[in-house]
Amino acid sequence: MSKHPKMVICRNCGASIPKQVKICPSCGAKNKKPFYQRWWFILIIIIVIIGIVSSFMENQSEKFDWDELALGERLPEPESNKGSIRSNDSEHLNVHVEKTSRSDYSTYIEKCQSQGYTVESVQDGDAYNAFDEEGYMLSLDYSGESMYIELEAPMEMGEINWPKSELASLIPVPHSKTGKIDVDASDRCHIYVGETSEDDFNAYADECSNAGFSVEYERNDASYRAYDANGNELYLSYQRNQIMEIQLMRASETRSDLDDAQVQDNTEVQEEAAEPEESEENSSSSDEIRPEFKEAMDSYEAFYDEYCDFMKKYNENPGDLKLLGEYSDMLEKLAEMDEKFSAWEEEDLNAAELKYYAEVNGRVTQKLLDIGAE
Repeated sequence: MSKHPKMVICRNCGASIPKQVKICPSCGAKNKKPFYQRWWFILIIIIVIIGIVSSFMENQSEKFDWDELALGERLPEPESNKGSIRSNDSEHLNVHVEKTSRSDYSTYIEKCQSQGYTVESVQDGDAYNAFDEEGYMLSLDYSGESMYIELEAPMEMGEINWPKSELASLIPVPHSKTGKIDVDASDRCHIYVGETSEDDFNAYADECSNAGFSVEYERNDASYRAYDANGNELYLSYQRNQIMEIQLMRASETRSDLDDAQVQDNTEVQEEAAEPEESEENSSSSDEIRPEFKEAMDSYEAFYDEYCDFMKKYNENPGDLKLLGEYSDMLEKLAEMDEKFSAWEEEDLNAAELKYYAEVNGRVTQKLLDIGAE
């Protein structure tokens, strides 16, 4: 059975004609597709729709009100108000500003400098860090037409009385009397000392070394770590803005710096070695590292291995579009990991955990110094 041809109406005379016929047999007019069925018209419609949707999505992007920020008055307001507020209180401000050109970013740095953020300033590529005279710390980063603004209030300090504990007496008393005692316990001390320059920090490290903390020492421009002959551990770090951090941990029961000859001459040590089971029963569980703590520390250090590898690639190829796209995600994860790591400072860590915490922090600091990220 033969198929009937599909019929259409001639737009000139209205006669019914087969669709494939080029010329209308009734009037001789050309049989053309209506313009709205042509491919170019359909393409134009698609482009218009995409433009309308993009414009709508742009207008619907999140906006923030700079006046609502607790620390907003301490910084100039950026040109763009599109983005997101990640942290907003009197101690910490973190804002992601979208729709920011590189020129806008450079101008914003100049505005911050004119507002006083020039103390100990460091500009490295697309990052700018500085303090103002009151000690507020500003961190700016630029990536993929986005600017990241972070501002931290200065640490509250006052006049300190040096701890009278046996542990604290093992190290010299700093010359500055301004600071903050975070922890003062029989097994550890954690102290911040203000009004301490980088030269003062290095001089104090020398004093601690002369006082006996010179075993297995590690030193660079911003940190000093060492043990004394009894296994007590000292960690010093220069935090910039004339702040020195001191962490002192009593020797763990599992650590001994005695050599073989000393062990043979020490009867008590020999007896403990002969009865390992009793030693384990008598050891305090407070000196054991909790699994969840070690997992958090190892995860933190593993991330910084990944971060440092990424930054090496980024510094070698700053124009790589793929790396630029990953840079923003890396910064977000960096802030998240630092926040989780700092949260452990509020925990009641035992001597072994505090030691491991300091070791991880020291290794991460050294990795950052190696790639010039600080």
